Amino acid sequence: MLDFSSLDAFSRRDILKGSLAAGFLPFGLGGSDNHPDCPIQKIREKRFPTLVAIIRAQIDSLWCGHQGDDACEVAREVLVYAEHLPARLQLGLNIALLWLNLYSVKHSGHQLHTLCPRELRRVLNQGETPCDRHGPPRIEWTDDHLLHTAVSGVTMLGRLVIHSRRPARELIGGGWSPQCEKPEFLVTMDPPRLADLNSHYDVCIIGSGAGGATTASRLTAAGLRVLILDVGDFVSPDALIQKIPQDDGSIKLSPPRSDQVLYRLYKDGAGQIAGGLGNVHSKLQLAIPSMRKKIPPKQTVNVCQARVFGGGPYVNNAIHLPIIESVYESWGERRPTGVDYAQFSGLMTSICDELGVNTEVTKSQISDRSMRFAEGCHALGEEVQPLPVAMRRQCLGCGSDNSVDSFGDHIGGIHPYQPGEPNSYLTQAMHNPVPAEVSYRTEGKRLRIRRDEAGALRVDGVDVCHRSESGRHTHTTISANEFVVAAGIGETNKLLSHSLACAGLRNKQLGKRLTANIGTALYAMFDKPIWPSDSGRPEPGVTQCFLVDRRNIMENGKMVEEPALENWFHFPGTVALALTGWFKEFACVMRKFNHLSMSGIVVPTKVRCSNYVDSCGDFHLEFDCDEFEMLLRGLRRVARIYFAAAKPDDGVTLHLPTKSILMRCGRPLRIRNMDDFEWGLSEIRRRGPAFVNLLTTHPQGGASLGDVVNPTTFQMMTDCGEAIENLTVADTSIFPAGCEINPQLTLKALATLAAEQIIQRSSATLPQPTPALARS
Repeated sequence: MLDFSSLDAFSRRDILKGSLAAGFLPFGLGGSDNHPDCPIQKIREKRFPTLVAIIRAQIDSLWCGHQGDDACEVAREVLVYAEHLPARLQLGLNIALLWLNLYSVKHSGHQLHTLCPRELRRVLNQGETPCDRHGPPRIEWTDDHLLHTAVSGVTMLGRLVIHSRRPARELIGGGWSPQCEKPEFLVTMDPPRLADLNSHYDVCIIGSGAGGATTASRLTAAGLRVLILDVGDFVSPDALIQKIPQDDGSIKLSPPRSDQVLYRLYKDGAGQIAGGLGNVHSKLQLAIPSMRKKIPPKQTVNVCQARVFGGGPYVNNAIHLPIIESVYESWGERRPTGVDYAQFSGLMTSICDELGVNTEVTKSQISDRSMRFAEGCHALGEEVQPLPVAMRRQCLGCGSDNSVDSFGDHIGGIHPYQPGEPNSYLTQAMHNPVPAEVSYRTEGKRLRIRRDEAGALRVDGVDVCHRSESGRHTHTTISANEFVVAAGIGETNKLLSHSLACAGLRNKQLGKRLTANIGTALYAMFDKPIWPSDSGRPEPGVTQCFLVDRRNIMENGKMVEEPALENWFHFPGTVALALTGWFKEFACVMRKFNHLSMSGIVVPTKVRCSNYVDSCGDFHLEFDCDEFEMLLRGLRRVARIYFAAAKPDDGVTLHLPTKSILMRCGRPLRIRNMDDFEWGLSEIRRRGPAFVNLLTTHPQGGASLGDVVNPTTFQMMTDCGEAIENLTVADTSIFPAGCEINPQLTLKALATLAAEQIIQRSSATLPQPTPALARS
């Protein structure tokens, strides 16, 4: 990795010559993780005024010339968030601020923090501010995507924090349904008692998400003593809610701050980036503008994974869609042995019954924002299906999806136990007759694999590191009869790779067959406000309540596929992350937040060699040409839906998920009809998938059934097919190919099958439950 710490030694004379004004390695595109200095501390000491100046210009744009919030306080909170980002992103932020200050000196003769907001926007301008002959050039993605990325990265963090804070939320009119503002509905839960890590357990499960929790529930129901470990912290459902004192002494609730949700609940502050800078062989290529501009942009995908006790089900949308028969059959010999689709379907049905999966909630908690999407679908004859979710029917529609469920509506990770009612598998496991014991803030470091006296491979124990609330680290080795790894794809592949290597073993297929449901969003801003209205619908309601299934269409004389669509919603801070624009253009959109409806396009990737997880747990993931074209067809499908939802007196402006503002005839593009949209789509196609903001919350594969995990026993295998007899893998790593929909239900079915294998291998003195396949 390249190290640009030497940029600190650049002299002002060098800067004014311009020879070093562009030497920067931007966000997520490289940099040494072993940088000797703390980048965030260096920002506090040397770059803070530059950061404040950029944020001040953003605030000035949002409040139309006024400082409606404290730029210094926002900057401090930006750095709090940045402390949770990966080291290379922290280093990128530090160098970005340095580079932009150098750029300002070169083009204005002044350091960035000495400029007024208007002059700063004139210097850092991608087309939002008119250019003149004597002013700085536009910073265009097509001309210098690295410089453009530097500005985008800094302003993105500013937007996130500004729009997570109360002043901006109040300015744009963001709100909640009245029932969500009442403290009496809040759910508070005390942390569970930490387990004794020196005890011996029947089963030790690493990971508390969908796979780990399902396995734990099955095993504890069978009478096994189970320990659940998770690297994430315990976060009470009400911990992130904003409590606003009122004049009468009462408390009014407000949604959790988006920045706090990201760094408290997601791995790397949701800044886990697949992709980055490629084909760079020297610092000189980056330092000389003519050489730097020849570096082609590379695709990036933001991989969002939960890092909290409770895992994915703690934060996700509770959607439970079954894998369809054709996809399951396409797994071939990598399917669970002896389990045909009819059996697997029956198992998925029984899981939905256990968890109270229903569509009544998605039908009753539809917001007016979601209805705009549905109205457009109906106008075009598109079939809209309510999504099946594991939510209680008294759900308040608080929009907690992909966040924290402060009211206990989701039957997901952590919620109050309700006897005789559906409970999440994690909650059920902790309340079974032999309750699961837990240890959060505990990371599995190495599985101790050895051969026993009979020559069989077994795990003797797992080395773990527990972090106390005070930050003290304690290392110990946990012993158990059986071990289950369900830590999430990156962490699972990292742990398995390291453990095999320490034992002198390997499986060369480990990390391969990675797939993902990669998505992006299209934003529709209607001329009139959508909320508040007099409809009585909740705000924002269940944020993903509609599904429009994929379909085949005729295009240019051949049959092609359009991807599935879902209506989405995010609170202002998260929307601020995704929209383009640094200053004026972005501010104009956010001031119309209550005019917003949005939809997501989800494209499943295929298995191929270029997509994999490496031994460090890092993702290498990208679209091919066919998948990119499918994404573009999805964008067109959404555009038609929203234009169909417009009315003569209530038009709509669409915003594409691009990495820069699209300029047309020297002005930012305004998409008001399909002709405008097709022009924008052609520009995206010309620039390629690197030009689109892409994300996934559904990576799958890396320790696939058939290659790495035995499809009969779910045991980990070595290169020669030898099983590690007491090591099971039970998260989405075991998917041999994508399931092409939300993987939660498929995973819970696979984890149930894995648990039954562990039960069969366990002590014969324990009572044997009726197999789940027979129950279904």
